[in-house]
Amino acid sequence: MSNGIEPLITGALGVLGLSIGLAGYNYINCRHYECCDNRWVDFKSTELEEEFRKNLFGQHLAKRVIPKDVNTHVLKIKPKKALVMSFHGWTGCGKNHVSRMLANHMFAKGSDSEYHHLYIGSRDFPHKQEVNKYRERLRKEIEEATKKCGRSLFIFDEVDKIAPGVLDALKPYVDYHENINGVDYRRNIFIFLSDAGGNNITAVALKFWSEGIEREYITLKDVEPIISRGAFNEPGGLWHSDLVKKDLIDVYVPFLPLEKKHVKNCIIAELRSRNMRTDSVIVDRIANQLLYVPEEAELFSVSGCKKVNQKVDLFATDEF
Repeated sequence: MSNGIEPLITGALGVLGLSIGLAGYNYINCRHYECCDNRWVDFKSTELEEEFRKNLFGQHLAKRVIPKDVNTHVLKIKPKKALVMSFHGWTGCGKNHVSRMLANHMFAKGSDSEYHHLYIGSRDFPHKQEVNKYRERLRKEIEEATKKCGRSLFIFDEVDKIAPGVLDALKPYVDYHENINGVDYRRNIFIFLSDAGGNNITAVALKFWSEGIEREYITLKDVEPIISRGAFNEPGGLWHSDLVKKDLIDVYVPFLPLEKKHVKNCIIAELRSRNMRTDSVIVDRIANQLLYVPEEAELFSVSGCKKVNQKVDLFATDEF
């Protein structure tokens, strides 16, 4: 009997030793190389809120909604579905800025993390005749990425430039499924960045301004319905999309047009990052190089803060 038991014991000890060895290897390996664990993937909500306070200007709704919704999602071990957020507004208002900050406070390696995936509409999915190929590519890449890490961040920039129908490939991965072929996609986060709806958001902001009401009184209820309608009906990646039809986008975040005072905040931040003077004469001089609408009021920057870096470059070389 002992002869029969000994091989079993030896085999069990071998398996145990192998398991311990692998665990030890993973522990040591993950100290130096990125792994999908809390050392490398750990959303820091408080730090994000603080960075928003310091470096995000004129976007009270984004400041209020994004940290709370992301934090609520990541704290759940088994959320009901992946978190899907759609950022809308004019160019230069902070959509990309916010998505980078989010990545930086979600991953130890920030946007360089292999669990951070960025797609750009005009680069990755521009041609209507290639929709089926794009869909297949997306399915493959999302499945592979999630198998590596079920807490991945997928960002789709220039959604308004994505061929219609492409993003419908995402539906199974953001719907209410516990798993697909044994893989759980519910802890992932998907973010869409789009200029679609920007004019409607600006119209709301202009209405509040013309009525003498501070923009901070604008609520999600004031703008979210017009954003979702615009996303569904305007040309682009969400045009007549199943994601909109099936209410799979959890929140539409409006990015309000930036006023001149907000642009000045961006200029001051840029000057400080270069250890340059930030007196009001310099800031005004740079701010006045940008275009604003309506012309008679010079209220909203047409390009937000997008051209601030370039204008500071010109100022540094004294070319205006």
